[in-house]
Formats: sequence, C-alpha cells, structure tokens
Amino acid sequence: MTVIISAQQIKEISQDLDCGMKSFYHIITGEVKSYPDELKSQGGFDKEFWEDTMEQVESCPDEFVAFEGLESFESFSMMETFINNIEDVKIQVKFQDTIQLRKPFQQFKNLLFDYPVLREQWFDFKNNYMIEHVEQQLKSYNSLNNPEEG
Repeated sequence: MTVIISAQQIKEISQDLDCGMKSFYHIITGEVKSYPDELKSQGGFDKEFWEDTMEQVESCPDEFVAFEGLESFESFSMMETFINNIEDVKIQVKFQDTIQLRKPFQQFKNLLFDYPVLREQWFDFKNNYMIEHVEQQLKSYNSLNNPEEG
C-alpha cells in the first residue's frame, strides 16, 4: 500500500525535523508523531513528557513511516547551495568566506541579520528544501515497501 501524506502534514514533519525532532507518520491513523532526537537535542529534554509517543513508535515501528532530519554535512550543503544562488557577487563571496570560519552555521546565521531580504529568502529556501527532503524520504519508503507499484 502506497502511503500518501497531505502537504500540510509534510510541512509539519519538515518543521519538526528542522527543530531537531524525530518525526513519524502513523500509517493507520494518519497522525504525525514527533519527539526530540536525543542525538540532536542540546541540553537534553524531559523524556517523561514524550514517553507515550516514544513508546507508541518504538512498540510498533512497522506502523510508522520514520523521517530523518538532515545530517550536518547535508545542512552545510544546503547552506552552500543557497549562497551559490545569491545574485550579488560581493555578498555571495562574503557569505562564502564566512562559512569557512570556525562555527560556520553560527557565522552564517549572524551574517544573515545584516541582510534582512536574504534572511527571508533563506527561510523560504530552507523550508522548501526541508519539504523536498521529507517528500524524497516518503518516495523512498513507498518504493521500498511497494516495489510492484514502482
């Protein structure tokens, strides 16, 4: 059975992943379930608060489509792609130089504050990128689990 997820739910999943969550689509109920990714949560989180969701997902993993956030190198690549599409060459070079410094994600974020229009473009770009990332994972899930339909 091919799993179809609404555009709104794909957006919700992408936002949860972007916030450092693990996100899952429950095939039976059509609900999105998310909880903090222990490997990505800085400073930890209250496991007790998320316990029911974690237990539900872990007890019946075959009932869920699991979605993964971006790895660090993928996030960096996304940032580079955005920078390479900046039209003003001087600004583009400034951003390229900035991400070569220590803590490139923080440097990039800080520099965006100097360019409010680019900052808004970044948020749009990142949102679309994350939505495509989720859609690609769903497509992979469907082709792995429904090879006769592919």
